[in-house]
Formats: sequence, structure tokens, C-alpha cells
Amino acid sequence: MQLARKPLTVSQAAAICGVNRNTIGFWIRSKKLRAHRVGRNYAIPVEELALFLKSTGQPVPTALGGKALRGPFFRSMQKCWEFLKRTDHAEDFRDCAIFKNELEPCFTGKEASTFGCKNSCHECQYYLEVYHSRIQFIYQIAYPAAVGKDLFFWGVNDEWARLCGTAPKEMVGKGIEQVYHPDSLGMVISNHKKRALKEPFAPRTETVYIRTADLRKKKLSVAHYLLNEPAGAWLLLAEPFP
Repeated sequence: MQLARKPLTVSQAAAICGVNRNTIGFWIRSKKLRAHRVGRNYAIPVEELALFLKSTGQPVPTALGGKALRGPFFRSMQKCWEFLKRTDHAEDFRDCAIFKNELEPCFTGKEASTFGCKNSCHECQYYLEVYHSRIQFIYQIAYPAAVGKDLFFWGVNDEWARLCGTAPKEMVGKGIEQVYHPDSLGMVISNHKKRALKEPFAPRTETVYIRTADLRKKKLSVAHYLLNEPAGAWLLLAEPFP
């Protein structure tokens, strides 16, 4: 059984945890438990409740997810404006086009002149808690590995960054047109669309060229694996040709 996607009401969370509504309300008001305002009520993501209980040493009821509770706990998938509005720093981003227009994910707009975040993604609490925590497994892979979605890179390991002649933190949010050489770009986009549409013969492995630091090209064999979480994201594993 997977964690439920439908948020809980305060009453439902109280019943599951065996506490009263006031206790749940206190956790929310003290910003220990993240929840969304829906009119006069709160909606509590299941992932946030499970993470809060685990982080505070409380038992996590099996009603929150059964077998899924044995795996790692992550923050619920939030947009940056949702995350920041519950902090003391929201005012710092009032002029950021990403924040004002509620675009997602925010780091895919880093190249825009109106991007208002002054921090590196690897220093950003939002990126670290919501995205990096989910993809940090790629650092345990010996091959060049990356996670991407919708033609953007969400993160790469050291081996992948080394192929591009850059640091992993500089790869966050880069569009594929900045990574793949023009000789391969059309094919990569076409195959990506086929995989997104779940065409039965969409290639899972591609022979591509990427841009190197000296503006040359490096030939790779890249395999694609669809991830369950984050939904719609792909794991890319590369093997350079000699």
C-alpha cells in the first residue's frame, strides 16, 4: 500500500494519531507540522504527518501507509511559494517572477532575468527538503547518473557533472539544450515525447552527444528509467564511449 495522496482533515489526523483536534492544531500553528489552508480549515498532507511523527520519535500509525512506512520519509511535493509562505523569508521573494507567477519547479527558471532567488539550490532549504532528499540516491551510483523531468535536469551526481566539466550544483535546473549537443538535441526531445506518451517502442537507451567544458562533444550511451517518486521523473544512467 502506498501513502494516500489525498490530504487529511484535522479530525482525520487526530483520529489516526489518537490525539485531540487541539493537539493537531497546536502542531500546525507552531509550524512543526506543515498543512495547507483551505478556507477556514487545514489540509494535512499524509507525507508531512508521517514525517513529523517519525522526526519527533512518535509511532507512525500503519493507517498512514502500511508497507510504505518502511521506506524513507520525504516532505510532500510543494511549490516554492507554498513552502516560503510558511517561513519568515517570503517577503524577500516578492519581486521574483517564479514566486509571483507560481511557476514550478522554481529552479527550472534560473536563467530568467527576473529570477529572484540569490541562493544556490544546494543552499536552499526548499530544494534540499523537497527535491534533493528524493534524488540523493544518485550519489551512490558509480555510473554517471542524473534525474530529470520535462526536459530539465533536477540533479546529477559527480560523475555526470564531470562529463560536462562543471559542478553538480551548477546542473540543477539546466534545460537539456544546455547539456546535449545540437547534433543529438532533436532526437533526445523526440524520444522524450515518445516516452512521456508511453509509446510501446519508445527507446529506453540512446546514443547521444553532450557538450563538454571546451565546447566539444562527448559520446554517451544513456539509459532511461521512470521513477515512481517524484512522479513523472526519469533516472538517467550514462556510460561514456572510449
